[in-house]
Amino acid sequence: MDLLAYFALALAAFLIGSFPTGFLVARAYGVDIREVGSGNIGATNVLRSVNRWAGRGVFVVDALKGFLPALLAPRLLPSLDVSALQIVTCLCVILGHNYTPWLGFKGGKGVAAAIGGFLAICWPAQLIAAVIWLIVFLVWRYVSLASIVSVAALPALVFAFSRNATLTGFAAFVAVVTIIRHASNIRRLLAGAEHKFEKKDA
Repeated sequence: MDLLAYFALALAAFLIGSFPTGFLVARAYGVDIREVGSGNIGATNVLRSVNRWAGRGVFVVDALKGFLPALLAPRLLPSLDVSALQIVTCLCVILGHNYTPWLGFKGGKGVAAAIGGFLAICWPAQLIAAVIWLIVFLVWRYVSLASIVSVAALPALVFAFSRNATLTGFAAFVAVVTIIRHASNIRRLLAGAEHKFEKKDA
């Protein structure tokens, strides 16, 4: 029964994560977000290619996709291990977001979904990671660089606050996956070709 519960939870989390928020919001403005900017359906590309309020709305919804399942899963299945439930839900939401079946298994980069998930899993670590993100962004004005640096710091922050090796390992896995998803951004950063947000853009 426990295995069945985990499977059902994983499937539900994947489907929640697969909801293509950025694509649908951009489409409401008459924009196919896959054909403009970076081609990514995430909040950053929506903000840059549609408008700031659309981008912010996409970020909030995508973060909630990660936050609510990780928060509610232990309450819905109180007999199961809390850490395991949160890891399964957070991971499957991120996978659903990154590889949504509704768009040919192409999606976002999982940053907002991961932020929401870790707010439920270890909120002090995520809040400090958010501060790191903000500092890096304000200094260099690159969303991708801020995301990479903040997610790279997340495993150490999770361990510092939770002392939980399993959660720390999961945070490290999420960091690696997120950085790999930013491979094209890293190449552009190294080439000096990455889009820099000016104050008027944000």
